[in-house]
Amino acid sequence: MTLRRTVYAGLISVLSWLAIMPVQAKLPDRAYWRWFEVEVLLFKHTVEQDINETFPASVTPIPVAGSYDLLTPYINRDFPALVAGLEPCPQWPLPGADATRAEPLTLQIDCQFDHERELIPIPGNPLAPQPRIATIEQTDVVIDGNGGDIHSARAPFLLPKSTHVLSETRRELERKGLAKPLLHVAWRQPVFGKRQNYTIRLFGGQQFSDAFRYDGFAVDEPSAEASATELALLDRVEQLLDAVNSGNGEFSAGEQQRPQPLTDNNQPERVWELDGLLHVFLIGNYLHIDNTFNLRDVDMLDLTPADLEQQAEWILQDKDTRQPFLRAYLFDQLRRVISHETHYFDHPNVGMVIQIRRTDLSARRY
Repeated sequence: MTLRRTVYAGLISVLSWLAIMPVQAKLPDRAYWRWFEVEVLLFKHTVEQDINETFPASVTPIPVAGSYDLLTPYINRDFPALVAGLEPCPQWPLPGADATRAEPLTLQIDCQFDHERELIPIPGNPLAPQPRIATIEQTDVVIDGNGGDIHSARAPFLLPKSTHVLSETRRELERKGLAKPLLHVAWRQPVFGKRQNYTIRLFGGQQFSDAFRYDGFAVDEPSAEASATELALLDRVEQLLDAVNSGNGEFSAGEQQRPQPLTDNNQPERVWELDGLLHVFLIGNYLHIDNTFNLRDVDMLDLTPADLEQQAEWILQDKDTRQPFLRAYLFDQLRRVISHETHYFDHPNVGMVIQIRRTDLSARRY
């Protein structure tokens, strides 16, 4: 039994490692990797910026597949400890219960089962406990990683908060009420050329997954198909004509700028206040930063459907066309930078302060 558990644990470790390994162009031999330390402070402006820029209503998706996600394992790492603090689940049948009687089976979720930590997290397994990331409403702003050794590491790793040098900048922004910090994190990573596309996924702030889809529409957005079973067809037509004649319904066949639903399945599973990619790469000996983020904010938009059939359905349901929508403000900038200097990326809604620091394995050795 012990051997089987060991094999299972090893298999899970390998599969977890493969799950975060991005698909990318061939990398140079590890002996020639150039390691840098990256520290990022991302925040949301709380004071209006004097920058004239308009943003479309539709969400510009940022595919995160193939990137390195350091934050999800960090957030999930304490979940077993939380489970360990719960009371044991009652056994079934309950002690003293009459086994010949059909007792109702109740499901208790605020408890831990025997050998729960030995459950193999098979995708779709209904008995597997939810990861912690699925339950949190807000991420930590300051990420306190475990660190690592660049001389033996084969992937990026998070650094402890004791290595942060931008902490005073974060506190000053909060003190003056200029910004709401969303993420302060540092890590070490090998840096390659642009074509390797060695990107790091960063996210933080509030989680909107329960209320909104990634494309911004509410989770309970009604289907576009008209329900012909609610009312008889003639009654529905009569009701619709009455609504239009009374001024309570208005059709729009013209072109309007409406947010469009996304059909691409290559989207993040969860919806965060800030989510995107940071790509640090080298062109020759010059460092470059390419960042692409979406900042999400709830807004009220006129979501009158373009389809006339669904417009009629909304009128029959007396549905208000002003609906909550999770807007996305795209933050997409590319810049050449110098190591050990502090660089600021500005935007009407988002700000980023970043430092890239050399390590003893940063020099070109070939």
